[in-house]
Amino acid sequence: MRALWPIQIHRYPLFAALTVVLLSVAGPAQAHNVVDSRSPAPDSIVTQSPVEVSIATDDDFLDLGGKSRGFAIAVTDSAGLYFGNGCVDISERRMHSLVDLGEPGVYTITYQFVSADGHSVSESYGVTFSPENDYSVAVGTPSAPVCGVQNATPTEETQVAMTPVTMPVEDSRAPSAWIIGLGIGVAALALILAIFLARIRSRPISRQ
Repeated sequence: MRALWPIQIHRYPLFAALTVVLLSVAGPAQAHNVVDSRSPAPDSIVTQSPVEVSIATDDDFLDLGGKSRGFAIAVTDSAGLYFGNGCVDISERRMHSLVDLGEPGVYTITYQFVSADGHSVSESYGVTFSPENDYSVAVGTPSAPVCGVQNATPTEETQVAMTPVTMPVEDSRAPSAWIIGLGIGVAALALILAIFLARIRSRPISRQ
């Protein structure tokens, strides 16, 4: 009787199941949108106001219903005051917002978007506002602006007591690490079992 070689594992359904497991584990880990460009660039000098904040990625966004839910661009100064109207425009792979700035100084830009795979990604970076020409100084607000809603301007008392406010950062890539590790472990056990079964079946049956 001809023996089966151990390398012929692909003939068994278990090998096909192993392939599916590996693909399902590796797929989600690489599905997040990657930021291609940011304008203004991190650590750059902004010379005019209003300034257009633009974030471009390598894939289309997931904008369910076309209402930009889960998308945000927030600009804050060193005192934690927010600037802009909270409105974000989305065009395929780019999100942008026009923001009027206040006094010269360091500003923090925080953005959040929903990737094509449905995961939310957020990041912050800083720029310096050093105007070259005259401009209209905008008044910041103590809370993040909501598009279409008029925010109340801070009083002198609230400005004194105010502390820097940061936008919550949500990046769902981190919790998926343990899932990836578990998937790899299961795949490794399945591969060992497949090899073991192949070797047993490859042994020729001895005849008395």
